[in-house]
Amino acid sequence: MSTGKKDERSIVRDISRIFDEEKPPSLKKVIRHTNLATKRFREIWSEWWGDEVPPKLEVDLILVFEDRVRDDVLLVGTEVEYFKGRAKSFYDGLQQALSFALFGFDSLVLWHIFSDNMEDHEIERYVRPLNEIVEGLELPIVYLATKLVGDGKFEFFAPYKFYSSNVVDVRYLLEAIMGQCDGKRNPLLSREEVVRRRKMMKVLLEIPV
Repeated sequence: MSTGKKDERSIVRDISRIFDEEKPPSLKKVIRHTNLATKRFREIWSEWWGDEVPPKLEVDLILVFEDRVRDDVLLVGTEVEYFKGRAKSFYDGLQQALSFALFGFDSLVLWHIFSDNMEDHEIERYVRPLNEIVEGLELPIVYLATKLVGDGKFEFFAPYKFYSSNVVDVRYLLEAIMGQCDGKRNPLLSREEVVRRRKMMKVLLEIPV
């Protein structure tokens, strides 16, 4: 799947389809483009905004993995940013991914996807500074940077550097995401109100409580 002429929403749609088709047993559900600012989610955010409409907050991908830490489910909120040139900044999506912590996701992922038309050295200009911020400030997010080079084929730039001569498939990618998320959890889940929002969100997403 060439990414050259695609936009962000179509990239997310295609990736969710690939994940559904190729998912390993540990991945139980894939949900795309979930708007957390709708009436359906009113009970989650009413304590902040009352009856007013809250700021737009959409989760591009929600990945539901098996888990042994909290009620057998690992909820991963994923913000996807698609780069096909120099129009974006290296920190795009960071604020959005961090905001997912308030809703009780177990892990937060910022996924930068780069067009297959971009050169490796161009991509590194985005990846290096963001890696430095995430690691240096010990931010509780998983930063994933890949180039999508085929239908379900990826080159890794972060958290691993597998590119140019190494291409990985969907199953490897999903195992890497789960492994990274397992080791980096949302620290706000130590708060009772965040755990309560998580339970509510599971009901609304039709995930067994």
